[in-house]
Amino acid sequence: MPHRCSLVTNESARRLIVEKPQITTNMKLSRNLRIGITTVVTLLVWGHILWDHFHGGIPTHYLLHDKDMPGIPNWWGGIALPIFTWFLLYPVHKRIETPHNKESLKTSVWRFFGGFLFAVTISICFVHGIEVTDYIMGLIFILAFIFPLYKSEYLLGWVLGASYTFGAIIPILFGSILALLFFIFYKGTRAIVKVFKLKKTV
Repeated sequence: MPHRCSLVTNESARRLIVEKPQITTNMKLSRNLRIGITTVVTLLVWGHILWDHFHGGIPTHYLLHDKDMPGIPNWWGGIALPIFTWFLLYPVHKRIETPHNKESLKTSVWRFFGGFLFAVTISICFVHGIEVTDYIMGLIFILAFIFPLYKSEYLLGWVLGASYTFGAIIPILFGSILALLFFIFYKGTRAIVKVFKLKKTV
């Protein structure tokens, strides 16, 4: 009887060891979670717009911070930001759901916070006139060759982090252009390295 109990205990322990990793790997960006995130973003952006409306009016942001350039009222963000959030969450969801995918939701969350922190840093420097933005951008361009900064979660973090200071439209436009450049940097570098490796093996 004790021998049988030990067998059951060992079998239970093996099941716990096998099943434990599934707790972390099964984390998915489900449809309900994406709806929840988009809803929170919508409430926050419209809450901000209403606050501005009743406290001095809705501000207008200008391209390149030049009043001679076209102005974009902040309320446009109430339309664009929820749509853009939903749009960017979908490729993250598809990537995580892909069979044999090596990335996890946790990785995407850390990437989001990386983009968010970058945006907040740029915003603080801009508001307080700290002239280090060029150095930060230079560092980001260098990192784009090493890390996949073009991915949706980085872009979403950037847009949400910068929208309070710059509105939603300008960060969306600027971030989308950067994401395209970063994609070229990251993929192009690896394509060139791959070509050189093939030449060495021939």
